Amino acid sequence: MGETDRHHLPLLAAGQAQKEVTHNEALAAIDRQLHLAIISRQLAIPPATPVAGDAYLVPAGAAGTWAGWTGAIASHDGFGWAITFPVRGCVAWIIDEACFSVFDGGWSSQGWPVDALVIAGRRVLGAPPAAVAAPDGGSTIDAESRATITSLLITLRNQGIIA
Repeated sequence: MGETDRHHLPLLAAGQAQKEVTHNEALAAIDRQLHLAIISRQLAIPPATPVAGDAYLVPAGAAGTWAGWTGAIASHDGFGWAITFPVRGCVAWIIDEACFSVFDGGWSSQGWPVDALVIAGRRVLGAPPAAVAAPDGGSTIDAESRATITSLLITLRNQGIIA
């Protein structure tokens, strides 16, 4: 039986009997991977009472039915664990960490693995944060306030937030 190139979903074959089995397996595989929400990537032993639809990223050193599946997605279908291997670019919401993780041969450890954000062809939030000094007393508050505002404007321009 053939399969799709990227996610290895089963394809129907000409003249195949019981096409619904292949079709249903493809739908189940899509359901496991679409808008991926992972309960945890820290749990090394499968939970004792998983609920259908629960998904975990299998960590290194996992035991039990997850042993040997490091980096894979373990999804429970109500009967057992289905193991899916992510493809590059797969994005998952890690529920217990409240962050996104991206797969690029391994799962990113701290959110989006990017150095900047590009919106409508404009690079924003790509410069390192700049320190802005607060005005500091004295009789020249107007000059200090102007310097601080100027510094803020320069920082916002460097970040691409304002022109």
